[in-house]
Amino acid sequence: MISIARVALIQVLRRKTYWVLLGMGLAQFIMFWSVIYAVTQLQLPEPMKQNILREFGFSAQMDEQRDNGYMVFMERQSVVVMILLAFSGSLLVGSDFRQRTLPFYLSRRIGKRHYVAGKLLAVSSLILFLTVLPALALFVEYGAFTSGWSYWKENWRIPVAVLAYGGVLCLVNSVWLVSLSAYLQRAAPIAITWSSLLIMPGRLGEYLWKASDNEYWRLLDPWRDMRLIGQLFFGKFRKDFDRGLAWWALALIATITIVAFVALVRRVRAVDVVE
Repeated sequence: MISIARVALIQVLRRKTYWVLLGMGLAQFIMFWSVIYAVTQLQLPEPMKQNILREFGFSAQMDEQRDNGYMVFMERQSVVVMILLAFSGSLLVGSDFRQRTLPFYLSRRIGKRHYVAGKLLAVSSLILFLTVLPALALFVEYGAFTSGWSYWKENWRIPVAVLAYGGVLCLVNSVWLVSLSAYLQRAAPIAITWSSLLIMPGRLGEYLWKASDNEYWRLLDPWRDMRLIGQLFFGKFRKDFDRGLAWWALALIATITIVAFVALVRRVRAVDVVE
């Protein structure tokens, strides 16, 4: 499993195009890092520093008035994650089916469950590198440049919530992408379908919500659903209604993910192994 994931990641890192996308994701991290560093070094009262950071979109505390800054950062990374995964699906999974190399891999002491787990781990690693690790680095940075240990002790739930929210992003996106790539195989159909899956339902839900004033239509947006699930871990909601909506989002995302995983397992099982 680890070997499959390592080989898959090496395939991605060998392509210069993917380095550009990774650079785009890290550019936003550098921007957040720089702003936090600059503001914390100013000789200003702490409340004023907090207000400046909030204007930028970063709230270092768990606050009901606005989304947590670490969650905001991870959500903003979703655009780069979506683009990176859209072009990675064919390379990591689709080519194995399209070029009929999967039967030969499975004949080399690689079980089908190891193949599925390895590919999911590879995709999850890319998501982890762009979302979870930078968010944890920002948490460490803010504590180091402000009150040090006291901030980390008082907000110990933040890194736990970041890891949990990141786990949701990794699990959901990896299962959806690998399943989609196993069936569509080619880069163009994968990229188009993947982007449409994550963008168009949200736009439709937004339109239906404004037309009917029914918040439940917004559950059609996968990114918003994952953010609501993340807020369950952070424990803070800007609206009380969102708390109830988050459980519906969890049920919906879990159902789709289970269906996608079953479809993936059936697709891999259908491959004839060459002895």
